[in-house]
Amino acid sequence: MVVFLWLWNLVSPIVVIFGLLYACEDPDTIVYVLGGISSVLGLIVGFVGWGDMVPPRWFWIKSRVSLFGGRVGTAIIYAIQFFCLPAFIMYLIEYFG
Repeated sequence: MVVFLWLWNLVSPIVVIFGLLYACEDPDTIVYVLGGISSVLGLIVGFVGWGDMVPPRWFWIKSRVSLFGGRVGTAIIYAIQFFCLPAFIMYLIEYFG
């Protein structure tokens, strides 16, 4: 899970930018339906993976996640990121297909 979260944090800015651009450009219903389904998966990943993103208390360092507000804020961020994933995949299919 830690490796997945690390890789996802590297790739997610690209996914969000191009996914939002595609979703705004081509408002197809399937993009929003698949985005809603994957955002539920993002909520689950956010709740489960929150503990891997927070540094130990004895270091007294605030990470990006702890500055946003905790477990619920992290789950919302991951839900938004996962919402853009199907639109990004459809963008790649149209671009390379």
